[in-house]
Amino acid sequence: MTVYTVKNVASSAFLVTDEKGAMIVDTGVAGRAPAMLEQIADASLRPADIRLVVLTHHHADHSGSALDLREATGAPIAIHRDDADQLRRGGRVDLQPTSLLPRLMKAMLAKAEIPAIEPDIILDDEENLTRFGGIGRSFVTPGHTPGSVCILLPDNSILAGDALSGGLMRARIARKPMFATDLDAAVRSMRAVADHAPTAVYVGHGGPLAAPSVAALRTL
Repeated sequence: MTVYTVKNVASSAFLVTDEKGAMIVDTGVAGRAPAMLEQIADASLRPADIRLVVLTHHHADHSGSALDLREATGAPIAIHRDDADQLRRGGRVDLQPTSLLPRLMKAMLAKAEIPAIEPDIILDDEENLTRFGGIGRSFVTPGHTPGSVCILLPDNSILAGDALSGGLMRARIARKPMFATDLDAAVRSMRAVADHAPTAVYVGHGGPLAAPSVAALRTL
């Protein structure tokens, strides 16, 4: 199994492959589909080899290119039930910063609009993604958004979306998400990630996170 990171200024998207196929986890902002399709080709895959697009949450920097990638690959889009309605509505969301820097960034980031998308698959709190052609399993980690999810892969690595983040200067050090609809829930979700003792944690901003810094989250 291999995890490929497709980075852009706003966030990271991921291509996950194994011997049976491939899935995309998050899609970046609008206009990032060509970069993901280039990564698919570099991995010696065809767009049709992508069996599932999973959104860890509805924010525009993670869902922005989902429609283009669904059209290019034919893969269904999956999101947790508690984020599905916001994805369907699209538009702007009220970002709730957790510290000073996000407060300073909010005015710029709040302008981004979620594309209105009808998801193909609604995820429950825990799902075996192989049911839908994906890899690993998802588990809900609310706090950043009500329906944020993480993906636990067979090698015990985790794709965490924005359930936690890396630092701007120390990208491999685990930190709380920059924005949270429920900070107490976000802290519990960070502990839940740490409780899996993951071999690696891939996040939307910064990372991959160093294992010791993730393990330290258990004491929050």
